Amino acid sequence: MNDNKKTKTIKKHSAIIAAATIMAVVASASMIFGLQNQISQKAIGQSSYNVTTNHAVVSANANNQPIARTFWIKTVHLDGFANTHGILTGPDPAPPEKYPNSTIPTGGGFVLTPPDKTGAWKFRAFTFEPSTIIVHQGDNVTLHFADVQGVHYVITVDGVGSFSVSRGQIHTVSFIADKVGTINYYSPQRMPNMVGQIWVLPKTA
Repeated sequence: MNDNKKTKTIKKHSAIIAAATIMAVVASASMIFGLQNQISQKAIGQSSYNVTTNHAVVSANANNQPIARTFWIKTVHLDGFANTHGILTGPDPAPPEKYPNSTIPTGGGFVLTPPDKTGAWKFRAFTFEPSTIIVHQGDNVTLHFADVQGVHYVITVDGVGSFSVSRGQIHTVSFIADKVGTINYYSPQRMPNMVGQIWVLPKTA
């Protein structure tokens, strides 16, 4: 008789434990589902915000609103090294190269250095980086000219004026691109190749 009571009591406790376990699982699942739902809603909200932001940018362009555009322009030069006897050592060995008997453009933009006692010679070209910039009519344009390679330059920007800049210095000019066409920037003592262009495109419809 006592054994039957014990068995019934154990079964009753087991049923209570099972029910409690089920309730805990259901509660946990509800919490997880709710959290996931919140995360999903947040992600959807962020996605909608990004889309809205992108539309705002596109709309601003489509409505012909002027944009502030900033560019960093570096003065650089490219060097080609060669040797009439060849370069036999170092990371970039090369065969012998004859010094060219050619005429380079005048203006200082190209410099051809004759061979030294070891036969080494070089060819240098001065340029801007970047040398092409694209903006739209009405944009507020800011150009930062940084002298990286070269002791000193005189630079002219069409419609703005001329200025000097030395190595390690930065000179800034700003203007409104009010006319469709091309604006040149160049170094008069490094012509004909140290020239850059700003393409001013018509306002988008």
